[in-house]
Amino acid sequence: MADTTSTASSGSRTTLSLLARSAKGGLISAEEAARVLGVTGRVAAARLSRLVAAGWLSRARRGLYLILPLEASSATATTVEDPWVLAEVLLSPCYIGGWSAAEHWGLTEQIFRSTFVVTAAGARSKSRTLLGAELHIVRVPRKRVTGAAQVWRGPLRVSVSDRERTIVDALVDPAWVGGVRHLIEILAAYRRGPDWSPSKLLLRMKELGRGSAYKRLGFLTEEVLDEQPSLVAACLQAKTTGVIKLDPAVSSRGHMVKRWGLWVNANVAVGQDSA
Repeated sequence: MADTTSTASSGSRTTLSLLARSAKGGLISAEEAARVLGVTGRVAAARLSRLVAAGWLSRARRGLYLILPLEASSATATTVEDPWVLAEVLLSPCYIGGWSAAEHWGLTEQIFRSTFVVTAAGARSKSRTLLGAELHIVRVPRKRVTGAAQVWRGPLRVSVSDRERTIVDALVDPAWVGGVRHLIEILAAYRRGPDWSPSKLLLRMKELGRGSAYKRLGFLTEEVLDEQPSLVAACLQAKTTGVIKLDPAVSSRGHMVKRWGLWVNANVAVGQDSA
């Protein structure tokens, strides 16, 4: 009589090998599994369930699976290796932005536990923890996730906002980098770095088209950057009417700066805490 256990194990390994070749960062969807295996969705779902029960796969969420490495310990078996890859597979179209992009480009020394993801997908919550990865999710219109930079994360290309886009996103909503204090530090680091480019920064500003961003950039340029008259002039020309808070997350209004239409409600001195 044939050894059915050995045959089943051999079949599982063959199936797993086929799945692994098409996985992205160890992740594979049920739809992709059906395509790779050449079976219907129902048959693929049944095979994936058996692999989960056998300890070959871990279910990340409905329809998404993590292929477990043979050498994985019980402590790391259900932990994704790269949260950026998880975000790309789970929330595409998307890009890594906010504080995560600032960390990637060396614009901040702040360490954030969660990965900041900007997505046009139908995300239901602002934060999710999957396979040991914490994702902070912001949903935006599809047109806003286009044009991001591409970086390699293992075998997969992942979208990430470039330096200028990261800053402009934060000028629109400082919470994307943890508040105005972090935005100031990021802007100052960008100014000191070799990639400083007012023209590229203004190009990104024009693409986003938000008057509030021009107000914050113009004011902060005058307060914390070296003399940049052309940048200030461009911001004055593009700023909109009305009055906004420098930091929308701070309840107090602070003092008014009429030149920029800003309630300055945070300490803008570099290296000091918020007021």
